[in-house]
Amino acid sequence: MQKRVTQRDVAARAGVSQAAVSRVMAEHGYVAEDVRARIMDAAAALGYRPDPVARTLITGRSNIVAVVVGNVVNPFFPVALSALTEALRQEDREVLLFNAAPGQNIDDLIPGVLRYKVAGIIVMTVALGSRAADLCAEAGVPYVLFHRYAEQGGAFAVACDSGAGGREAARHLVATGCRTMAYVGGLEDSSPNRDRANGFIAGLREAGLVPVEHLNGAFTYDWGREATNGLLYRHPDLDAVFCGDDAIACGVVDALRYDLGRKVPDEVSVIGFDDVPQANWAAYRLTTVRQPLEAMIAQTLTLLNHPEDEARRLHLLPGEMIIRATTRR
Repeated sequence: MQKRVTQRDVAARAGVSQAAVSRVMAEHGYVAEDVRARIMDAAAALGYRPDPVARTLITGRSNIVAVVVGNVVNPFFPVALSALTEALRQEDREVLLFNAAPGQNIDDLIPGVLRYKVAGIIVMTVALGSRAADLCAEAGVPYVLFHRYAEQGGAFAVACDSGAGGREAARHLVATGCRTMAYVGGLEDSSPNRDRANGFIAGLREAGLVPVEHLNGAFTYDWGREATNGLLYRHPDLDAVFCGDDAIACGVVDALRYDLGRKVPDEVSVIGFDDVPQANWAAYRLTTVRQPLEAMIAQTLTLLNHPEDEARRLHLLPGEMIIRATTRR
């Protein structure tokens, strides 16, 4: 087995003290530039990688970013988590994933996360609380909500502008001749669901219309299929459905086609939200609002790296309407 390269090995090759190597690797304390260059050259030649635990002991802060998630069965979150993890690794950050148990909110989790001396915390899908931002501020740890925001608590938040996306969906449906429309959403108390519904209703109001129904349930395929069967029973003249996400929209499309024998989009148009990979599958070719994932991640990393430079707490980034085969042109 190959012997592990240590700071002592790097120091010997560079002709410097181990203390100088430690300061360079920990990015803590002064080292002359020519000495720093020799140390980095020696480290590269030997294949040395800093020990993150040792770095934490020296600096009191690790290079680890904690990503806190809850139930990630929704197809958007694995895609977002993969992209976020890769972006953090491109910045030479380590990623520590925390999975919330059912019933836990972020206030329950934050004290345990902070014990790892993390450099920052990103919260994706966990139920929000009121104390997490204050706990992180007291510890000096940047804290960012990703894909959602809280009305209270003072946390940084980065999300797609779901309200504008909902309004754009309504305008598109109206422009293609739809008049009897419904909203089928996910969790009632989530900020993305609330904003998408409100934006859709506002967009319909501009045309003098109101949705015939506004339903909330879960961000799942099964809920979309179940809701659609009930909707068409109550409103057989329904000609469009805007959905809280793509998983719901796929369920709506399949219910229309296979349960109810309706043609999509000739009889009923459907719009989703997120633009997950499944939305572009040949079976769906779903019209949807694409979340600006790359821009959301870039903004999140900016807030993690330089929180002192940013006074604005909520960052809403515009989505993009993607026209495919489930709406009339």
